[in-house]
Amino acid sequence: MKAHVTALLLLLLLATGPATAQHTKRAAKGEDTGPVSVTRSAALRVTISSDAVGIFDYLSDSKKLTLWFPDQAIIEPQLGGKYHFRWTGTEGVWSGVVTEFIRGNTLGFTWQPPNEPVVTNVRIKLFPQGAQTVVELSHSGFPSSDALDKAVGTWTLYLQNLKSVIEQGVDMRGQMRPKTKHTTSVRPKRSG
Repeated sequence: MKAHVTALLLLLLLATGPATAQHTKRAAKGEDTGPVSVTRSAALRVTISSDAVGIFDYLSDSKKLTLWFPDQAIIEPQLGGKYHFRWTGTEGVWSGVVTEFIRGNTLGFTWQPPNEPVVTNVRIKLFPQGAQTVVELSHSGFPSSDALDKAVGTWTLYLQNLKSVIEQGVDMRGQMRPKTKHTTSVRPKRSG
């Protein structure tokens, strides 16, 4: 009898395993995980027709950052340096600390939207490939799938804009922003 129950449970697990694993991986917001802390992360990649050093300038120079990302930027491009980003029409300042800095290769920093208790981590690494560079952005530490999904959507838009600005000289943020006066501009979404 015990062998039959074990076989039945194994068969059931095999039949529903991937769906269960998917559900577990994408746990609902606020799920009680007991003493186990669960965080989520994502990695996004875009290939840009430019050298790594040139792209890195767009990540670490205050003036070049404002060409594709925040409307105002102050960054101390060094390990332990601080940054402050601001978006027009948005209250508060995104501030954090540079956690990784290898010029022309890697930039890491803490990420915490204003009035949010959760600090996440962003890491951007550049992989030169001939005349092109693969830009890989990893964002980790999200407490919920919803927060991660919002961040992925926002980073996707900004990475597309980075590519557009570098390759074509076209800032797409005007196209990303709503056209009406009563709505706010697209900006990094608060994790939730």
